[in-house]
Amino acid sequence: DPTKKGRSYSKGNRQKVALVAALSSDVELLILDEPTSGLDPLMEAVFKEAARERRRQGTTILLSSHILSEVESLCDRVSIIREGRNVESGTLEQLRHLSRTTVDATLDRPVTAEQLHAVPGLADVSVTDHHVVCAVETQHLGALLALLGQHGIRTLTSAPPTLEELFMDQYRTDPAAAQRVPMTSSTRGEAATTR
Repeated sequence: DPTKKGRSYSKGNRQKVALVAALSSDVELLILDEPTSGLDPLMEAVFKEAARERRRQGTTILLSSHILSEVESLCDRVSIIREGRNVESGTLEQLRHLSRTTVDATLDRPVTAEQLHAVPGLADVSVTDHHVVCAVETQHLGALLALLGQHGIRTLTSAPPTLEELFMDQYRTDPAAAQRVPMTSSTRGEAATTR
Protein backbone atom coordinates (compact mmCIF):
# COMPACT_ATOMS: atom_id res chain seq x y z
CA ASP A 1 0.00 0.00 0.00
CA PRO A 2 1.84 3.14 -1.20
CA THR A 3 -0.20 5.39 1.09
CA LYS A 4 0.96 3.61 4.25
CA LYS A 5 3.87 5.01 6.24
CA GLY A 6 6.93 2.75 6.25
CA ARG A 7 7.12 2.55 10.04
CA SER A 8 3.60 1.08 10.19
CA TYR A 9 4.80 -2.11 8.43
CA SER A 10 6.11 -5.09 10.35
CA LYS A 11 9.90 -5.63 10.45
CA GLY A 12 9.58 -8.39 7.84
CA ASN A 13 7.52 -6.22 5.50
CA ARG A 14 9.90 -3.25 5.90
CA GLN A 15 12.76 -5.62 5.06
CA LYS A 16 10.91 -6.87 1.96
CA VAL A 17 10.32 -3.31 0.72
CA ALA A 18 14.01 -2.45 1.25
CA LEU A 19 15.16 -5.60 -0.58
CA VAL A 20 12.79 -5.02 -3.51
CA ALA A 21 14.12 -1.46 -3.82
CA ALA A 22 17.75 -2.61 -3.63
CA LEU A 23 17.42 -5.59 -5.96
CA SER A 24 15.44 -3.65 -8.57
CA SER A 25 18.00 -0.85 -8.78
CA ASP A 26 20.37 -0.70 -11.75
CA VAL A 27 23.71 -0.69 -9.93
CA GLU A 28 26.95 -2.67 -10.25
CA LEU A 29 27.40 -3.10 -6.47
CA LEU A 30 24.79 -3.91 -3.83
CA ILE A 31 25.74 -3.71 -0.15
CA LEU A 32 23.37 -5.75 1.99
CA ASP A 33 23.62 -5.96 5.79
CA GLU A 34 21.75 -8.92 7.30
CA PRO A 35 19.32 -8.98 4.34
CA THR A 36 17.17 -11.87 5.56
CA SER A 37 16.69 -10.54 9.09
CA GLY A 38 12.96 -10.57 9.79
CA LEU A 39 12.04 -12.57 6.68
CA ASP A 40 10.07 -15.80 6.86
CA PRO A 41 11.59 -18.92 5.22
CA LEU A 42 9.52 -18.46 2.04
CA MET A 43 10.74 -14.89 1.56
CA GLU A 44 14.33 -15.97 2.37
CA ALA A 45 14.11 -18.39 -0.57
CA VAL A 46 12.71 -15.63 -2.82
CA PHE A 47 15.55 -13.31 -1.75
CA LYS A 48 18.21 -15.96 -2.44
CA GLU A 49 16.85 -16.60 -5.93
CA ALA A 50 16.69 -12.85 -6.66
CA ALA A 51 20.28 -12.43 -5.42
CA ARG A 52 21.43 -15.33 -7.62
CA GLU A 53 19.68 -13.72 -10.61
CA ARG A 54 21.47 -10.41 -9.98
CA ARG A 55 24.72 -12.37 -9.71
CA ARG A 56 24.08 -14.00 -13.10
CA GLN A 57 23.60 -10.48 -14.48
CA GLY A 58 27.07 -9.54 -13.22
CA THR A 59 26.14 -7.50 -10.15
CA THR A 60 28.55 -7.69 -7.22
CA ILE A 61 26.80 -8.17 -3.88
CA LEU A 62 28.63 -7.41 -0.65
CA LEU A 63 26.72 -9.36 1.97
CA SER A 64 27.28 -9.03 5.70
CA SER A 65 25.58 -11.78 7.68
CA HIS A 66 25.81 -13.89 10.82
CA ILE A 67 23.77 -16.60 9.06
CA LEU A 68 26.70 -18.57 7.73
CA SER A 69 24.60 -21.09 5.80
CA GLU A 70 23.21 -18.12 3.85
CA VAL A 71 26.73 -16.88 3.11
CA GLU A 72 27.82 -20.38 2.09
CA SER A 73 24.90 -20.82 -0.31
CA LEU A 74 25.11 -17.37 -1.94
CA CYS A 75 28.72 -16.25 -1.98
CA ASP A 76 31.77 -17.28 -3.94
CA ARG A 77 34.25 -15.22 -1.91
CA VAL A 78 34.31 -14.81 1.85
CA SER A 79 36.14 -12.52 4.24
CA ILE A 80 36.22 -13.17 7.96
CA ILE A 81 36.41 -9.91 9.90
CA ARG A 82 37.67 -9.91 13.48
CA GLU A 83 37.76 -6.72 15.54
CA GLY A 84 37.48 -4.63 12.38
CA ARG A 85 40.32 -6.40 10.57
CA ASN A 86 40.19 -8.84 7.70
CA VAL A 87 41.76 -12.05 9.09
CA GLU A 88 41.03 -14.38 6.17
CA SER A 89 39.73 -13.97 2.61
CA GLY A 90 39.24 -16.20 -0.37
CA THR A 91 36.88 -18.57 -2.07
CA LEU A 92 35.21 -21.19 0.10
CA GLU A 93 37.48 -23.79 -1.52
CA GLN A 94 40.60 -21.78 -0.65
CA LEU A 95 39.48 -21.31 2.94
CA ARG A 96 38.61 -24.98 3.30
CA HIS A 97 42.18 -25.90 2.37
CA LEU A 98 43.30 -23.95 5.44
CA SER A 99 41.35 -26.28 7.70
CA ARG A 100 40.70 -29.97 8.26
CA THR A 101 38.44 -32.51 6.58
CA THR A 102 36.45 -34.84 8.84
CA VAL A 103 36.80 -38.52 7.96
CA ASP A 104 34.58 -41.33 9.29
CA ALA A 105 35.58 -44.86 8.23
CA THR A 106 34.69 -48.45 9.03
CA LEU A 107 37.50 -50.87 8.25
CA ASP A 108 37.81 -54.61 7.61
CA ARG A 109 40.84 -54.81 9.92
CA PRO A 110 41.45 -52.60 12.97
CA VAL A 111 43.97 -49.75 12.94
CA THR A 112 45.63 -48.29 16.03
CA ALA A 113 45.76 -44.66 17.05
CA GLU A 114 49.56 -44.90 16.87
CA GLN A 115 49.38 -45.98 13.22
CA LEU A 116 47.01 -43.11 12.46
CA HIS A 117 49.24 -40.55 14.14
CA ALA A 118 51.97 -41.42 11.62
CA VAL A 119 49.89 -39.34 9.19
CA PRO A 120 50.80 -35.65 9.57
CA GLY A 121 48.08 -33.10 10.22
CA LEU A 122 45.74 -35.47 12.09
CA ALA A 123 43.58 -34.31 15.02
CA ASP A 124 40.56 -35.38 17.06
CA VAL A 125 41.31 -39.08 16.51
CA SER A 126 38.78 -41.60 17.81
CA VAL A 127 39.39 -45.32 17.22
CA THR A 128 36.90 -47.97 18.31
CA ASP A 129 37.62 -51.49 17.07
CA HIS A 130 37.11 -51.22 13.28
CA HIS A 131 35.76 -47.65 13.32
CA VAL A 132 37.81 -44.44 12.90
CA VAL A 133 36.74 -40.81 13.12
CA CYS A 134 39.30 -38.03 12.77
CA ALA A 135 40.06 -34.66 11.25
CA VAL A 136 42.93 -34.29 8.80
CA GLU A 137 44.51 -31.26 7.18
CA THR A 138 43.30 -31.29 3.60
CA GLN A 139 46.78 -31.60 2.09
CA HIS A 140 47.32 -34.86 4.06
CA LEU A 141 44.00 -36.48 3.16
CA GLY A 142 45.63 -38.73 0.53
CA ALA A 143 48.11 -40.13 3.08
CA LEU A 144 45.28 -40.91 5.50
CA LEU A 145 43.22 -42.64 2.79
CA ALA A 146 46.26 -44.72 1.78
CA LEU A 147 46.72 -45.89 5.39
CA LEU A 148 43.03 -46.67 5.80
CA GLY A 149 43.09 -48.54 2.47
CA GLN A 150 45.74 -50.88 3.87
CA HIS A 151 43.17 -51.93 6.48
CA GLY A 152 40.32 -52.50 4.00
CA ILE A 153 37.78 -49.71 3.83
CA ARG A 154 34.23 -50.96 4.30
CA THR A 155 32.57 -47.54 4.50
CA LEU A 156 33.99 -44.05 4.26
CA THR A 157 32.55 -40.57 4.48
CA SER A 158 34.48 -37.35 4.42
CA ALA A 159 33.22 -33.82 4.81
CA PRO A 160 35.04 -30.56 4.22
CA PRO A 161 34.71 -28.02 7.01
CA THR A 162 31.57 -25.93 6.96
CA LEU A 163 31.83 -22.17 6.80
CA GLU A 164 30.76 -22.10 10.44
CA GLU A 165 33.71 -24.35 11.38
CA LEU A 166 36.10 -22.13 9.40
CA PHE A 167 34.66 -19.06 11.10
CA MET A 168 34.88 -20.59 14.58
CA ASP A 169 38.50 -21.64 13.96
CA GLN A 170 39.31 -17.93 13.68
CA TYR A 171 37.71 -17.23 17.08
CA ARG A 172 38.84 -20.15 19.22
CA THR A 173 41.16 -17.88 21.20
CA ASP A 174 38.37 -15.35 21.90
CA PRO A 175 34.90 -16.99 21.93
CA ALA A 176 33.21 -13.68 22.84
CA ALA A 177 34.52 -12.13 19.62
CA ALA A 178 32.55 -14.61 17.52
CA GLN A 179 29.32 -13.15 18.89
CA ARG A 180 30.06 -9.59 17.84
CA VAL A 181 31.73 -9.81 14.41
CA PRO A 182 29.82 -10.49 11.16
CA MET A 183 30.82 -12.54 8.15
CA THR A 184 31.27 -10.38 5.08
CA SER A 185 31.09 -11.89 1.64
CA SER A 186 30.73 -10.94 -1.94
CA THR A 187 29.27 -12.56 -5.00
CA ARG A 188 29.69 -11.63 -8.62
CA GLY A 189 28.77 -13.13 -11.95
CA GLU A 190 32.24 -14.47 -12.75
CA ALA A 191 35.02 -13.33 -10.45
CA ALA A 192 34.16 -11.55 -7.23
CA THR A 193 36.38 -9.21 -5.34
CA THR A 194 36.13 -8.20 -1.72
CA ARG A 195 37.30 -4.74 -0.85
